[in-house]
Amino acid sequence: MPTNYRKLLICTAVLAWIVVSVPVESSAASRLTLEQRDGYRVWLHSLETTVQARDLESTDLFPFGALDFGAFADSLSLLAVARELGDLESRPRLLQEPSMKTPLHAITRARNHRHIAELDTALAWYDEAARRDTAGAFARELGPEMMMAAVAAGDSARVSNGLRRALADRDLASRRAEIVLAYRFIIARGDTSSADALASSLAPHGDVLHGSLGFWQAFSLSWRGHWESSLDLLLALTAADGHSLGLSEAQRAWVLVAIPDILVVTGHAAEAASLYGALGASNLDGAAEWARCQAAVIDFLAGRFLEAGTAFEQLCGQKDSFAWRAYACGMSELSDEMERLRNEGMDNGAASHYQR
Repeated sequence: MPTNYRKLLICTAVLAWIVVSVPVESSAASRLTLEQRDGYRVWLHSLETTVQARDLESTDLFPFGALDFGAFADSLSLLAVARELGDLESRPRLLQEPSMKTPLHAITRARNHRHIAELDTALAWYDEAARRDTAGAFARELGPEMMMAAVAAGDSARVSNGLRRALADRDLASRRAEIVLAYRFIIARGDTSSADALASSLAPHGDVLHGSLGFWQAFSLSWRGHWESSLDLLLALTAADGHSLGLSEAQRAWVLVAIPDILVVTGHAAEAASLYGALGASNLDGAAEWARCQAAVIDFLAGRFLEAGTAFEQLCGQKDSFAWRAYACGMSELSDEMERLRNEGMDNGAASHYQR
């Protein structure tokens, strides 16, 4: 299971424990429309196809398999930047600064320092670039780059200031990249008050809550327990005819997990079971096992101990890397014990007690 997906899964593992305490409501009104159910399955098929295509890619095709061009290029670019900076700093001051101090020159200096992780110096040059850019010609470039450097430096004050400027922009759609960076920074730090404030600020702007920003808004809302609002955003993502919307495979898999999880928490276990069935039959490692585990929980809560025990036993026999393997093993034993007690109760005339 990919590391990024495992991190996302662990972040929402609390849903599993909530599920155990939620009664299975078979008579609840349908939460999903037919189009939303179809959208979920199309999104699932799209991600399966993507994963399968990636797994089947040959690493020996010429010329792309000949050299690791990505790593090679990165190492060369870092060396080149270091050489350029060394050369630049060795020149007389007069040659370092043009006679007309332009914002582009300051931006270039900021980028050079950012590339070699001299983040404090980079941020100082970005500030200088913003002061020089009185006409706002470089505002769209400066915003995301300054936010990126601030996040990398762990500078919460600069992140907050950058986010405040982005949210004040009338053209909010053009500031999505900055807001996403700030959102990820806030969530990573566990800053619940800032997460709530940002979610509230974005709620009236549904037109920008799609793609990556829609994902992080939904993630934050689910983290904070705002299930219905999160589910609406997640269903909007899966309504895009299977398009990835710029999301990573791990993020797309999280969406597929979160939708049925939230359905269970909000009392729609029957609909969740249907989606878990589709996800559990997929080739998505981690997500598929999780779906089968949750489907077994639903069976257990509904008193279908034999079905639950069989599913848990199969999961218990999975590879050790399955995060919930120990839980599945314990639930397998508990399901068998519950089925045994029910059968003994029936033999002793206590069937009515277990059928309530």
